[in-house]
Amino acid sequence: TPEEFAAWAAKVERDANRPIRWLCELKIDGLALNLRYERGVLVSAATRGDGRVGEDVTPNVAHIADIPAKLAGAPPEVLEIRGEVYMERAAFADLNTRLMDDVRAAAEAKGEEFDPNKARQFANPRNAAAGSLRQKDASVTAKRPLRFWAHGWGAASAVPGATQQQVVDALREWGFPVSALFRRVEDTRGLLGSYDAIGEARPELPYEIDGVVYKVDRLDYQQRLGF
Repeated sequence: TPEEFAAWAAKVERDANRPIRWLCELKIDGLALNLRYERGVLVSAATRGDGRVGEDVTPNVAHIADIPAKLAGAPPEVLEIRGEVYMERAAFADLNTRLMDDVRAAAEAKGEEFDPNKARQFANPRNAAAGSLRQKDASVTAKRPLRFWAHGWGAASAVPGATQQQVVDALREWGFPVSALFRRVEDTRGLLGSYDAIGEARPELPYEIDGVVYKVDRLDYQQRLGF
């Protein structure tokens, strides 16, 4: 409830012992992906898996236009980017239509009756994104309309800023898409206002979301507060 949320935000400020500036962003309903860059060049890409070991999908992400093979600017020598692979609603519907058409065309070519039950369509955009990214044949991934946006980082030889906002700005400069509704707010009223605004916009978003993420802006506060 708003009251419970306000109490939680107040506790964070008490633990930090000072006012908190917050960042709000969408929690997109996609597949978590970790990208490792060395000297600005993509060297590996892996799904989250069980949280410790994921699947190597490096050949597949080469076909996702939102993921740069080489970063712009002057990124750290070693940098892991965390983000989400997703599929937009319209692209998802179009993919399912194409899968159905492929089964129909195959049946016609064999002179068989078309059976729509043989068309293995995806249940939702998240499953479509996951199934497309994890293909053993990267050429299949290349035909799927996958998107990506970055929201964080893991290992890094240097962090380009003292706040989450500054790092997100760096992500943009290096060539990564980030959440379109990403915003910074000053207090609990701003947090709740952002939540309401995103709730109103949600039906019109071109992709699925399953929530809103709030982050303390200052990185030293994040370390002090824990996860």
